Amino acid sequence: MRRWFLAWPRLGLVVPVAAAVLLGAGGPASAGTAGASAGDRGPAGPVMPVRSCASLAQMNFTGVPDAPGKVTSAAVVTDPPPAPQVPFCDVRGVFAPQTQFEMKLPVATWHGQYVQEGCEALCGSLQQLSDYPGAGFTCTAAQNGELALATDDEGHTSSSLTDGSWAKDSRTLRVVFGLTSEHSLAQMARAVITAYYGRPASFRYYAGCSTGGREALMLAQRYPDDFNGIIAGAPASNLAPLALLNAWLVAANTGPGGHQILPAEKLPALHAAVIGACGNAHGIITDPRHCGFNPATLRCPPGQDTDACLTPSQVRAVRAFYRGPTDQKGRSLYNGGQPYGSELYWVGNFVQPAADPAAPADTFDAAMALNYLKFMAFRHNPPNRYTLADVKFTDTEFRKLNLLGDALYNANNPHLHAFAARGGKLILYHGWADQAIPPWSTLDYYAAVERASGGFRPSQAFSRLYMIPGAYHCLYEPNLAAPSLPKSINLADFLTALIAWVQHDTAPGTIKANTLSLTTGQITLRQKVRPYDALALVTPAPGSLNGHYYYLGTYK
Repeated sequence: MRRWFLAWPRLGLVVPVAAAVLLGAGGPASAGTAGASAGDRGPAGPVMPVRSCASLAQMNFTGVPDAPGKVTSAAVVTDPPPAPQVPFCDVRGVFAPQTQFEMKLPVATWHGQYVQEGCEALCGSLQQLSDYPGAGFTCTAAQNGELALATDDEGHTSSSLTDGSWAKDSRTLRVVFGLTSEHSLAQMARAVITAYYGRPASFRYYAGCSTGGREALMLAQRYPDDFNGIIAGAPASNLAPLALLNAWLVAANTGPGGHQILPAEKLPALHAAVIGACGNAHGIITDPRHCGFNPATLRCPPGQDTDACLTPSQVRAVRAFYRGPTDQKGRSLYNGGQPYGSELYWVGNFVQPAADPAAPADTFDAAMALNYLKFMAFRHNPPNRYTLADVKFTDTEFRKLNLLGDALYNANNPHLHAFAARGGKLILYHGWADQAIPPWSTLDYYAAVERASGGFRPSQAFSRLYMIPGAYHCLYEPNLAAPSLPKSINLADFLTALIAWVQHDTAPGTIKANTLSLTTGQITLRQKVRPYDALALVTPAPGSLNGHYYYLGTYK
């Protein structure tokens, strides 16, 4: 199976030319905010404010490099459970060009640590601080209210996470979303924290999943001085061609008259068959590359069509889902397709119930693909009449997408030498059953990081990759599987591990991850999720459609 080259220009840490043109400058500069060394435990006790919370309101921070701004409101709040029951100074404001931000600064429990959180999808709203599984806020420091927190809207306000219309006529906002928002927030946060506490944070952490995971990798690659530790969950690192996967899934599920081919009612039977073929005793597929499930084993008898079987057209659609986008020569246009075991979470993404007459055009993947391709993907937007039917699954389209993708959106540079050299630590994680961003892109990226670092062992000096069996996107679980359970139950505490690594030089080993058995509906505590070697050889199961993925890029 041939894998397309995921190219990154050999430009070190300099912003590529296309981005520089959009920025109107030579590229972004490092904030220079991090600097604490490993083994420095930070302040022994809580750091108390040197001014009142209310006094921050209306403060101007015009001297912040690249992101002058101001605080628009500041008030002491105590969030309802399950948030920490301690008072925070809730700070809201704006920085250039129009980015909204929010910070929560502990009034009496801060221990010198700052955690910045990323966004989801196409962003456009303020993430609810301390309530995001990608941040791993099950850690004791978060529960005790010891962390200063911040997030932003990535430069635009939208009514939905799939809205990309804000980018249609603004190259500046594309640059903010793709490159600069998190770096700018780090600088603004430093200024606000210093004003409130009389000193900057001792340690700076970034935690994000999905788009937030892409932002996390972008910080490690382009702004290596900003953070001491970074968590990148299920990163949309190969963002530009991800739109081809979204469009492909919708196209593969579109039949005559624009109606969907595979309805949601068929997914439980399909998933049960996949787990029966490849799952363990807990109903979990530990590595979908070892699965060789054949959708044709569920083919309906002639003249029949029930929820327990697949028609010939549905068999073809399911095969296309697992395979991922290809051109007419069979060459892959993305890192892969849906992983075996992800079936229950296809609902809403590119599959809807049979009673939905608009499906699959009204799915999440359809909205993501269309908004990205119409408003964000190209230097010159396609005409307003552009629809997903106009998407071309060709080498030419792939290369066109990556012209702006490599300049602004893709976070594929595996050369993390600058981040590692100044003591930065990186934890990546991805669920093996991720339906929104299949795990292959992260495996490919980390394999390239290992190569650039000189192999698996050298890469472990500053980075870890954890692959979570049975985990869906950003460690969420599908309500279809267990509607009585909370949506976010598949948690692993990466933040505690990262803090221990950065501040105490204790490198993470095996981590604990709560995983839902989709056979029994019970939570299984998987005790042994170990750092993953993405270069380890894997023999795919015979017939596997998403079995053997590796990164073909060569970097020097």
